[in-house]
Amino acid sequence: MKPISHMRFLLALLSTVLLLAGSVFAVPLMSGADPARAATNTDSSDAEVSITLDEVTPWVDEKGTLTVRGTITNPTDQAISDPNLALAMSTQKLNSGRKIQSWKTDQSRNRLVADIENDGPDAREKSEDAGQDSAEDADPMTEVDTAFDKEIAAGSSSEFTFSVPADELGLQKSSPVSAWGPRGLSVQLGDDTGRLASEVGFSTWYPSPKFDKTKVSMLAPVTLPAHTTDGIIDPDELDKAIGKGGSLTAIRNVLDNPGVGIAVDPRVIASFEAAIADPASEDEGSDPEETDEPTPQDTETATAGPDAQDTDPGANSDDQGSADGLTADELKAQEEQRKRLDTWYQDFLDEAQSHTVIALPFGDPDQTTLRKGDLKSLGTFARKQRMIVKDVLPKAKTDIAWPIAGSAQRSDLAAFAKAGDKAVILDNTQQPSLGGVHDNAHSKTRLTSDAQSSIDTLISDSALAKQSAQVADSDHPASGISELVATTAAIQAEAPYRTRHLLLPMPRTAASANWEQTVGAVADAPWVDPSGIDELLDTDVVPRGVLQTGTDAKTIGSKTVKSLAETRTTQRKFNSVFSDPAGANVRLDRELLSCTSVAWTLGGNATRCADEAQASSEKVRNSIHLEKGSSVLLVTGEETTMPVTIVNDSSAEAKMSIRMKPNTPQLRAEPTETVVVPAEETMRVDVPVKGLANADVPTTIEMVATDDVVLPKDETLLVRVRADWENIGTAVVGLALAAVFVIGLIKTISRGRRKIPEQQLADAMARAKNDESETR
Repeated sequence: MKPISHMRFLLALLSTVLLLAGSVFAVPLMSGADPARAATNTDSSDAEVSITLDEVTPWVDEKGTLTVRGTITNPTDQAISDPNLALAMSTQKLNSGRKIQSWKTDQSRNRLVADIENDGPDAREKSEDAGQDSAEDADPMTEVDTAFDKEIAAGSSSEFTFSVPADELGLQKSSPVSAWGPRGLSVQLGDDTGRLASEVGFSTWYPSPKFDKTKVSMLAPVTLPAHTTDGIIDPDELDKAIGKGGSLTAIRNVLDNPGVGIAVDPRVIASFEAAIADPASEDEGSDPEETDEPTPQDTETATAGPDAQDTDPGANSDDQGSADGLTADELKAQEEQRKRLDTWYQDFLDEAQSHTVIALPFGDPDQTTLRKGDLKSLGTFARKQRMIVKDVLPKAKTDIAWPIAGSAQRSDLAAFAKAGDKAVILDNTQQPSLGGVHDNAHSKTRLTSDAQSSIDTLISDSALAKQSAQVADSDHPASGISELVATTAAIQAEAPYRTRHLLLPMPRTAASANWEQTVGAVADAPWVDPSGIDELLDTDVVPRGVLQTGTDAKTIGSKTVKSLAETRTTQRKFNSVFSDPAGANVRLDRELLSCTSVAWTLGGNATRCADEAQASSEKVRNSIHLEKGSSVLLVTGEETTMPVTIVNDSSAEAKMSIRMKPNTPQLRAEPTETVVVPAEETMRVDVPVKGLANADVPTTIEMVATDDVVLPKDETLLVRVRADWENIGTAVVGLALAAVFVIGLIKTISRGRRKIPEQQLADAMARAKNDESETR
């Protein structure tokens, strides 16, 4: 019997231990139900109960409070009765990126820190009634508040909030350096059938440990990627971008954080300069001096041109409106918008002076793609346009290249160096750390196999960059932001007593409100020292691995590149017809660069943009044409002129001559003098011609630019060349009358001669003979 007693004693002891540890293992037991079951007891397989997190405290010190706030959505057709809502925390520190990713997929090692049953309103009320919280100065307690009571109705959403004071988290304070680090958080919803939904976040326990901080340089692109027909962003779009929730408003708010650098697209600067230009100044002064090629400064504010968006001169016209067809109210609204844009722009420039500014090529294009093939000269133009940024921000750096992550090869780096760039931004997948930990971002890479030449590289952290991009695209960024901050803590934990300087670039897209939260959360982390790009460039160079070839780098497709190159070649040839062909070429190149932006390349939209650019170019080439005329009758031998009407529907002044090309030699035509056709107007031109012989002569009428480029929209005309029938008829009538006169005269003379009788003639002859004899 004794062994049996010992066995019973052991079983009783084990049961007691399990009972006491029940609260610790309560959450794992809940998760032991079918985790794939997200919407049980529903008839719809597509409807799933879900949890989204709207707030997660990214780090908590010994005096802080962990707050997790979110929303439960029940799209099913059945209510959730007696829901159990709980917050669990990982039992171990997640002090590496690998552990963070592993815990997201396997949350078996958790412990309960709060639930609605023990910390909800009912439980707190019972606790107060029991006198456990008797004074106003009582310590803060764990609270779980929800918008639902005993049921989450079908098709409804309910908010919840967990508030857990640091003292209630059960985390160690006595050894701050060993205790601190990221912890995983899991919000779990279940009922009597098991778990229905869950969502994860992260928070870092930070009981004031003492160690060196990690320097982080954050770089925010200032871009507004979109295709426009002249490369300049419309003032209405700029107005939206600086409004509430606009992308440029987010950028301006990001600059409130010290140490944040900005990479400015010259397209944004040029668009603002064009939008805020005083309309009155455009009509004043004389024509600018002609130059062989305009500088970017000369053309940066030119919004009109062959590639500009069409405007209807009669739109919004009013008898009491302005010369531009705008009413007084519209003019007032336009002026107010201009002032708004000007105020924001000047404020932005003032704030940017205190931050590191990198000037991007125009449109923030895919630089490695432009470096090759038929778009190489377009890439050269884009780099030169960086001076637009330097004109307004003199300290801006124009010698840093930023290709798409993973896209740069050694030949690309050599090309950047040859073009004048002193540094290139890469990522750590191409130039990995030698020590297995996150090293300083400032390094070098050789350009030749003999290592005789090299270029500075700034290495971005690919994990941080990927997470920031995910946060930017998220409708509920709180969970992603908490993970990003936890990742920086894990990086700090790798070498807590070693100062390192990292580079965190924001996504190469238009900024969003999530940027402000992301940058603020990283900058506020107590183990992070926000530092500028200038400071990073001044750090010592750290050796890294040899340059690796990117395996999944995105570039513009070859067909898209070919389409853009063909559009550029065709349109630049046509642009010679305009009075300012150099300005037209600038607008064309800016338009095409908007199709090569990194944002469009990464988003897979470059092909669609290239099609839009091709259609826009075709529309411009069709905007200058000749009016169709009917056949013309022309007489031979006469030098005269034939009228031809030129229609210029483009928004730029055109300069050309008209050339008629008869198909047969019976007609001769001379080219006209060069004429200037104002924008959106028509003009009649007289072409000198001469008919040489009777014929029906098909004739082609061409518009010819000053450098003998023939425009595509010619016309055909049938010229009927005939003899001068009127003059010939008069001559024939005159000759007929003369003939009649001569014939009549001859007949009259013939009728008036008298006949001599024969006897008289004989007598006369006889007398003549006698007279002759006597004479002898």
